[in-house]
Amino acid sequence: MEVNKWKNGIPKTLPVNGHDRFEYILKYEIQAVTTFDQCLDADILKKAVRLSLDAEPVLGCRFIEDEKQPYWQRFENPDEMPWFKFIQKENKEETVEQFLKSPFACEGQQVNVRLIRTEDGDTLCVKISHACSDAAGLKQYLDLLAGIYSKLQEDSGFKPNPNQGRRDQKHYFDALGVKEPLALFDPQDPSLPPTWAFPHHGVECQEMHIAMRRFRDEAFENIIAFVSTHEVTINTVILTAFFRCMFELIKPPVGEEMGICVPVDLRTALSGSPDQAICNLSAGIYPRIPRVEEESFAETLKRVSGVMEVLKNDRAELCDAVGLEVWGTIDYSQTLEQMQAIIQWTAEMGKRHPLLSNTGVINLLQFGKIVAIDAYIITPTVYAPGFMLGVSTYKRTLTLEVSFCEPSHRTENVEAFMDLMEKELSFL
Repeated sequence: MEVNKWKNGIPKTLPVNGHDRFEYILKYEIQAVTTFDQCLDADILKKAVRLSLDAEPVLGCRFIEDEKQPYWQRFENPDEMPWFKFIQKENKEETVEQFLKSPFACEGQQVNVRLIRTEDGDTLCVKISHACSDAAGLKQYLDLLAGIYSKLQEDSGFKPNPNQGRRDQKHYFDALGVKEPLALFDPQDPSLPPTWAFPHHGVECQEMHIAMRRFRDEAFENIIAFVSTHEVTINTVILTAFFRCMFELIKPPVGEEMGICVPVDLRTALSGSPDQAICNLSAGIYPRIPRVEEESFAETLKRVSGVMEVLKNDRAELCDAVGLEVWGTIDYSQTLEQMQAIIQWTAEMGKRHPLLSNTGVINLLQFGKIVAIDAYIITPTVYAPGFMLGVSTYKRTLTLEVSFCEPSHRTENVEAFMDLMEKELSFL
């Protein structure tokens, strides 16, 4: 579609791609919590949030549903909308939880920011719509917000340039030498169906909860040492623990392969530093291994590592990326019908690949001279039979979390799973 420019180079509309469609239909959110032991300037931060909508134009847009081709449209009066809120409270944990569970301030918004002040400092919470951004995009936004805030401290008249980078997968396909990605699509290619699901009870969603485990200091250093000794990645170690915990909870038949979906950040394949705006740029791979009785962690790790190596070498995520590309070419009404059919099918079957979303390392966040002492990502609340384990790292602290809904996912089951994960990773 034609991109109409407003003044200062900010577009009035932006094209929607296949991944945007997919995530918009699911209505997922990704959130970040950042802690400081000092106080930020709330007025400067409010201005920085507003300017961030100009720096990354999609954030100042709403998704317009059109039967054939949806698009992003800039809000007409963004200055009059509540993007930022400053609160002073005594109970930080309760106030943070309230924000994480709350919807966007206005329907159609892509980002909300809240600054919570307590006696021991400030906590910055950010909510971003998965329709416009994945977790890597959220980390990019945190860097952007810190940068604009710092610039405003030096120059109150600072205005960022709009990011005119791409919001699609073209740079990824170019890096792989794929000139016609749609030519790779084979509608007859059978995808491996899910073989299990995290324990759930129907699909009803009444209240969101978050379960979390954190590894700091010696616990974190032990994981790093184990990773170094076995010459694997942290992601492979966590994936191994995930498989072992699911085997313990589900007890699938010995010898039958079970799969977990692992989203891959496609930005890692890009050569150089191509212009890329905040967007969804990830695709899934599906490692599968069978349960083996009385197997040590090291033995499971060897099998998982071997499977992951094959998938990475084969660029297994390309299949998923091509599928998302196809969804951007058909009528939106068809995308909606197909997604609704898939959601109904998984609900009836009661099975869906559990997901491991390792959002990686959050860069050191510095707002002016104030450096954040802690930060973590809250991944989307995935509805049953789906289930997602989120992982993030900041300043030598590893965070594992699950965002889930009662009563379809019961707190006791999720906490039991998290206890198992903590046990697996604490005794490496």
